[in-house]
Amino acid sequence: MYDRYSQALKNKISVGERNRGRIKNIIILLLILVIAGLCVYGIPRISSGNELRTLYIRKMQSECDEALRQTNVLSRNAGADTSANLARIRSNVYSIEQINTLSASLPGETKTLIDGSVLSSIRLNIDTFLSVLATGMDTGEYVTDLQTTLDTVRSLLSSLV
Repeated sequence: MYDRYSQALKNKISVGERNRGRIKNIIILLLILVIAGLCVYGIPRISSGNELRTLYIRKMQSECDEALRQTNVLSRNAGADTSANLARIRSNVYSIEQINTLSASLPGETKTLIDGSVLSSIRLNIDTFLSVLATGMDTGEYVTDLQTTLDTVRSLLSSLV
């Protein structure tokens, strides 16, 4: 009818073990909630980072295309509006540089999308073009150089998509 004292202790769970079990269950529940929260908030951020990267690339392509259109307008013999067109091209290149700098801050990105040396060579081409334009020399080869470097940027951007 009555259990012996030693048999009763074998079947009972002590208060300390019960508390450890509760703490273990609470910790497991908290871990599940943290993982669920990371899934709910982390996955959209990852996909939005990819969308933002694509948006940056598209905007840089747009600026590069506009700069190429401006180089096609440049006259080969130093027309009156050449310096204004070069200013527009410089503005497009500046926009590409700024977007390129912003791209390094994207989640998962550790470097810029385009190497800065390519963009600095475009700026150097524009500066050289302006100095030759001021002297009144033939600018045909400088237009070609500018188009070549902008085509390089365009192909780099196309390879990123």
